Amino acid sequence: ESHAVLDIGLRLKVLLETYVEVQMIRESDTFVSLPERCRMANEWGADIFVSIHLNSATSDASGFEVFTSGSTKSKALAKRVWSRHTTAFPDQKDRGIKTAGFYVLKHTDMAAILTEGCFLSNDAENQWVSLDETRQAMGEVIAQGIFDYFGIESSKTELTLEERVDRIEDQLNLNS
Repeated sequence: ESHAVLDIGLRLKVLLETYVEVQMIRESDTFVSLPERCRMANEWGADIFVSIHLNSATSDASGFEVFTSGSTKSKALAKRVWSRHTTAFPDQKDRGIKTAGFYVLKHTDMAAILTEGCFLSNDAENQWVSLDETRQAMGEVIAQGIFDYFGIESSKTELTLEERVDRIEDQLNLNS
């Protein structure tokens, strides 16, 4: 999970940074504790907090869901990201928007959501999310939901595959 969600997060950062300031909890495959994640976001005075995850279950579960603490602003952000996801992936099972007491949702001072893009424990979804274009699309739906939340009109300029790879390599400091 950590590699795939980091990849989605880095792709999301590239999409957002033309329009908003982006702070990442991690930009490499390192572990950051939940209290430290919240401390960092609160210290930055972030306007929103988005925690990206890929789910797992012992059953044959599938689909996506968005979690929120239940605050009005968090629900508004969740609704916009959820809406973009349902539009982009109409064939994926919609598990909805749910209120949860996850640590990062309870201990951040801003609108906060936690996304579960699919189930890694589901073979079909695991294969699907292993594709670059799926992770790119997941980053795009989160970005569009964030733009909707802030009322930002983004010009969705299609990048070539080479341009996307260059941006990601820059983020990972592979072009140095």
